Amino acid sequence: MNRNRLNVFACFAVGSASMSVAASAAAQSRTDQVRTAANTIVAENLMRDISYIASDAMKGRATPSPGLDSAAAFIVRRLIAMKVKPVGDNGTYYQHYTIRRANLDTTAAAITVGADRLRWGNDFLVASFVTPGVFAGNVVYVGDGLRISKRGVDPYAGLDIRGKWIVTHSGAIPRARAVRDTMGFDGVDYTTVLDEARSRGALGILVIPSSASISGWGAARSRVQAGRGELSPTVGRAYAPFPLPQITLAASAVERLFAGSGIAVAELMAADSTHRYPRSLQLSRTGKVTIDIAATSTNVEAFNVVGLIEGSDSRLRNEWVTSSTHLDGAVGRGITPAGDSIYNAADDNGSGSAGNLSIAAALLAAPRPKRSVLLVWDSGEETGLWGSRFLAYGPLADKVVAHFTVDMIARTKAPGSKVQGEDELSGPGEVYVSGPAVLSSELDSVLARTTRDYHFITLDRKYEDPTHEFFYPRTDAAPYIERGIPYMEFFTGLHGDYHRQTDEVGKLDPVKFEAVARAGFTNIWTVADDPVRPRIDKAVPPVLWFMKPK
Repeated sequence: MNRNRLNVFACFAVGSASMSVAASAAAQSRTDQVRTAANTIVAENLMRDISYIASDAMKGRATPSPGLDSAAAFIVRRLIAMKVKPVGDNGTYYQHYTIRRANLDTTAAAITVGADRLRWGNDFLVASFVTPGVFAGNVVYVGDGLRISKRGVDPYAGLDIRGKWIVTHSGAIPRARAVRDTMGFDGVDYTTVLDEARSRGALGILVIPSSASISGWGAARSRVQAGRGELSPTVGRAYAPFPLPQITLAASAVERLFAGSGIAVAELMAADSTHRYPRSLQLSRTGKVTIDIAATSTNVEAFNVVGLIEGSDSRLRNEWVTSSTHLDGAVGRGITPAGDSIYNAADDNGSGSAGNLSIAAALLAAPRPKRSVLLVWDSGEETGLWGSRFLAYGPLADKVVAHFTVDMIARTKAPGSKVQGEDELSGPGEVYVSGPAVLSSELDSVLARTTRDYHFITLDRKYEDPTHEFFYPRTDAAPYIERGIPYMEFFTGLHGDYHRQTDEVGKLDPVKFEAVARAGFTNIWTVADDPVRPRIDKAVPPVLWFMKPK
């Protein structure tokens, strides 16, 4: 090799090394800038904000309530001051949704079978419903309604239940955990009548009562008249009411439906005890059955608060990362011995709500990430994930590629504490995290990198367990998970003040509060800036059998 060629290679090597050093320096500089932005999240500001959000004046922030309105207005004022882009309705920060409250009209509710009209209270009860109306269809009996694929058990074989009422037994809906050891996972190894009815398009479920149902008829009759509030239209699964009506039949109604079927009513009524169910069949002689679920309905408007920090990359800014928390609290009734009747909901979830404000400010102080960050303060979480279900199944979520939840992030278990109710709290300098290890290699990688580069707090990953309720469904991220969006959640654990009047600001740990908020920010920023889009690339756990990854 001649000297000129050696000089060329030497220059190339020096140039490459210089570029590498420059790139490393730039990356280090960016890391330092993010750390500096993270350090703007300080306990003083967090405690100032939560002292307002969880004050007695907010009276617990129920959905809806004047207190929640005031807390939301406080958030909005801060977003305006920070010049965060509003992405709610009509150019505002408010994303409205409707809650329908329906009360059964027991005088008008009826079942019509041929020329016979069956009456509420004597012949049937409406166990649950979401949408009032008149529904008519043929009737199919499906035994216990349990389909067990591995055993070749399928009570729906050869039957079409779409647009029809299905009849099953009150003891035929096993709890997933109660049968997991013998049957496997709900939705994978077996499916109950509830999911079969939903997925196959049934009108609803007619339930043959057990002896226990009959003995408790009077108590059930007194309970079913008042409906619960629900999203209109209803969406999602976690903490959503079953969308189809469920009607509990009296023996008189069972006899009328099965007239001419060849199945003895006594056999049907005893099936929950004997576990011998007649074969499935369509009750062709019964004809169409019309059920009038008459109800009076009122609509109530509620809202989420939403704002957007737009990304710096012209292409990736259309991929959004959420930083989400719920603003409402669990409002109960009662007075403590000290005379306290207000559920301040400081940790749950004033802490996340205040934390999200500081995370927003830090995002604006940091280098602008490539992706946009959607800031969310949702509502109705304590009553059924209303706000998060509405957003996750709405158009804003179509752009979301990763979801972060900050919920209950400011309590600490004192070293050596044996206080009842504190056994599930994380210790000093620790926070629980859930999501990445189960679903997404990329999110898991981000968590490892941020822990290495910005180590603000120690991670406890015991809830990275797909069989634990804190993985699903007991998380505000549940609706996003259902949509196939990978998630990461930070929380510090349950405690004895959870959902009680004693969940107050004075019991929070400002040092941990600051550290968790900083950790949340650095992970959100890193995912938003990463050129690699996070995806669900791990085996979907059985509990999420219905999920379809994006």
